Amino acid sequence: MNSLQQFRWGTFRPGLYLGLRSRTQSAYVSAGLLWGSQHEDVSRLRHQCRQEDRLQRYGWLQHDGSSYGLQTVEDQYNRVELTTSYARLHSDDTQGWAARVKAAPLTPRDERLRRKQVESTKLSLFFYVDLGCGDESLHLECKRQLQNLMEVMAEPNGLQCGEEDQASCVQMVLQSEGPELKGETEEEEVPLTFQMQVQLKTQPTVRSAELRYAGLKDTNLINVKERLVALAERPGSENKKNLKADKEIQLENFIEEGSSIVIVQAIVDVDAATFKDGDVVLDVLFNEVASSSASELVKTPIDHVITGKLAECAQQFEDKFEQSFHLSTKTWPAGEGKVPFNASVVKFAKAAFSNLVGGTGYFYGSSLVQYDPENPEVVESPVKSLFTAVPSRSFFPRGFVWDEGFHQIGISAFDDSITRDVLAHWFGLMDEDGYIAREQTLGQDARHRVPTEFLVQHVEHANPPTLLLSLEKMLLLHKAGDSDDKELQKFVRLIFPFLKRWYSWFLKTQSGPLDASFRWRGRRLNDGKLISNTLSSGLDDYPRASLPSDREMHVDLLSWMIHSSEIMAKLASFIDLDNEVQRFELNRAHFFDGLDKHHWNDKAQAFFDVGDHSEDGVVEYQVSIRCRNDQGQVIDATAPFKQIEAQQVTCPPTHPNFMFPLGDGRGGLQRLPVFIPRTTKLQHVKHIGYVSMFPLLLKVLPPDSPKLLAVLKQLTDPAHLWSPFGLRSLSTQDPFFEQENAPGDNPYWRGAIWMNANYLALDALHHYSQPSIGSPYQAAFAEAYAELRANVISNVYREYERTGYLWEQYSGDIHSTQQYGRGQRCHPFSGWTALVVNIMAEIY
Repeated sequence: MNSLQQFRWGTFRPGLYLGLRSRTQSAYVSAGLLWGSQHEDVSRLRHQCRQEDRLQRYGWLQHDGSSYGLQTVEDQYNRVELTTSYARLHSDDTQGWAARVKAAPLTPRDERLRRKQVESTKLSLFFYVDLGCGDESLHLECKRQLQNLMEVMAEPNGLQCGEEDQASCVQMVLQSEGPELKGETEEEEVPLTFQMQVQLKTQPTVRSAELRYAGLKDTNLINVKERLVALAERPGSENKKNLKADKEIQLENFIEEGSSIVIVQAIVDVDAATFKDGDVVLDVLFNEVASSSASELVKTPIDHVITGKLAECAQQFEDKFEQSFHLSTKTWPAGEGKVPFNASVVKFAKAAFSNLVGGTGYFYGSSLVQYDPENPEVVESPVKSLFTAVPSRSFFPRGFVWDEGFHQIGISAFDDSITRDVLAHWFGLMDEDGYIAREQTLGQDARHRVPTEFLVQHVEHANPPTLLLSLEKMLLLHKAGDSDDKELQKFVRLIFPFLKRWYSWFLKTQSGPLDASFRWRGRRLNDGKLISNTLSSGLDDYPRASLPSDREMHVDLLSWMIHSSEIMAKLASFIDLDNEVQRFELNRAHFFDGLDKHHWNDKAQAFFDVGDHSEDGVVEYQVSIRCRNDQGQVIDATAPFKQIEAQQVTCPPTHPNFMFPLGDGRGGLQRLPVFIPRTTKLQHVKHIGYVSMFPLLLKVLPPDSPKLLAVLKQLTDPAHLWSPFGLRSLSTQDPFFEQENAPGDNPYWRGAIWMNANYLALDALHHYSQPSIGSPYQAAFAEAYAELRANVISNVYREYERTGYLWEQYSGDIHSTQQYGRGQRCHPFSGWTALVVNIMAEIY
């Protein structure tokens, strides 16, 4: 099956609790779910994955990345647990998909909610199908040909569920006969002709159940929630006695002229005392072949077909997961010995992986890019598509190049065809000079969820080239016999010119001031931070040189370039490009010389950044100011109070026009702490943390190097990075450990435990512990590896059991006894945190 067919449909809107779409352009079909009950205000309809919904738990339990998924959603405020399922359908007479939403009662874990007695629940499930085009904007010209295509062929009607079935079934049929539109390629046809059967099946314990529908004009998946909320009315509101009743939505069984979306509403009223799992099931069967008559379709219950298909897919997932990760053969420490993973831990691993691969989405649109660092003009990039996993469905439902390499390390172990397709899309975003924007906000659905200040991408800003790590992983799987040799060679040959262009872009744009040195771009003096952020490194607030300058040299970027050169040489060798192999090997050796020459500090026995740095500076509070450039764009910066008094305020050169000082909301001026250096000189920037570990993390040090042992000692020192829960990002002895970089700016890479770095550390420890590597420190690496692996698995699993989620990071704050080791910041974060599955499987 080619990728057009394999990925034609999927749960490719990961930012929605259940969001399906066809992976087609220039037009597409989307489907999605909303729900609510009388227990929550109608304005709190669930649709987008949001931390603010404070759901008890949600996420995929099984997902194969393309054709099947099983998810549970525990909504304690609506007193309901939803189980959503999705499966692709392939047969001679069916080309489409099936979806199921099953409702069950939920007892909240929160004691305050449990104390609130509930006699009944009136639940509404809204399932919509939306015809869209372009970047999802509502008023595009292409939307006109998508209007008025859908009609109800069979009104909601009761039918017998089965000869021996006591349940009640209501079914309706929706049909679309659209024009034949071609997508991005001639082979890609847009599925605008289809039939969709919807069936609501309820058991006798349900008080009442009905299906309703509506087609709404000027509505699509972007604003469907707001439109539904606007339709809400108080039942019997003409009766003054009912004015205090909660508002309800009841669709009017009418399709408005000009609509391109149809919403089906299932309304059920259940008694809390008798409501049980399986009492309410909403099934949807979508078939691209609109050949059957509606009158015939509504005579046939569809739940048996869907039940059988889902059972078949579930077993296939179970089998493939075990074949991919072999967890039945793996162990972890227990007491003085080792034991196999129990069923609960394996179930957690399946959920972790499923949330990673189930977070894969398809996006289409343009980015906002500043192409010239000296010219603040922002340009809309050409429209492109992206197939990618996302770090977090609730908080980061879009593509990040730094995250994606880690995502595909996990996914390629299960299905490298997904990884090949994802990487092809990422390299398809590349500009002619090799630039790839580090954050991809494509389409209105994605853009609506990003703060304005993070929308613009800067053409000189890089991100760690982690996509190469996933290619390196695919080569390792190939050597182990777990991938198709010809397919992989064909793919590497296809993308190798893009890889060379990307690699050359790094050499050209991120070079440092000295030979064999590199510098991240994007650090900005006067950015309102104690120490200027380095967003392009991926380690935003990790402390760097106190004075940003062109003389900086960053050890983590040099390590990335050494390892990237090694991977490029391996890839060139794999496709028999011997001249290219020699070039990359020479580069690697040359860059490695710079590692010792520029970054090794013999006294501290550590690798450090180099920069204009002060070790005796002071923190001074300065006034927040707003500055503007000649194009009218504004930024916030800081200035000493004496400049404000003298009315001689100096703004950053990029935005030289001072506008006004910012207030604190209490009648005074807003003041921010700013680091003021005293004695500044070009020197090593001495911080023990992830950055100083990168020569180890990326395995660029020779196995017999004494420096390797020195770095290992710092890594395993509890006073520095070692903790019972994983490696923290900054030494506990560092003055910036767990310190804000600005008021209200919680420390990010200043002590927290991150799974991507812990994965790299375990990969390196495992590597150097192998007898074939020949390290004289093999025993020390083996011991550190076994203990760190146990610590990481135990903590991520324990927090998942406690909270129901994987987390963005875990607290490494040794001074916070209650929070220490606990998940924090955004959740669910099933991107690189899901690499815990690779760690369990020991797939590095």
